[in-house]
Amino acid sequence: MAARAVKMPDEAVQRLRDSTRLVVLTGAGVSAESGIPTFRGDGGLWKEHRPEQLATPEAFQKDPELVWEWYHWRRKVVRDAEPNAAHHAIVQLEKRLPNFTLATQNVDRLHMRAGSKR
Repeated sequence: MAARAVKMPDEAVQRLRDSTRLVVLTGAGVSAESGIPTFRGDGGLWKEHRPEQLATPEAFQKDPELVWEWYHWRRKVVRDAEPNAAHHAIVQLEKRLPNFTLATQNVDRLHMRAGSKR
């Protein structure tokens, strides 16, 4: 997918320029552009399977082959993904701001692979 340029309102741009502190909170959506499916969005992973079918000890007991297959597939998708423009933009903010915090629930390491250190 090609990255889209987003026009930020002038006030938002000015506030970022004037900031010395920033917290960026990300979730699955930031990595979707890199080809990692979200869980609940359009085409999300839980649209095809319910979490209870794949992400519980009971699911593993019932159908370990399905659970292993799904997790192997997920690991490959994450391993093959590359950081996208959003990951790189966040790294640029991190480099510019002395008090920058990145909070993410993502385990794909794309923020780190893009250069994030915090």
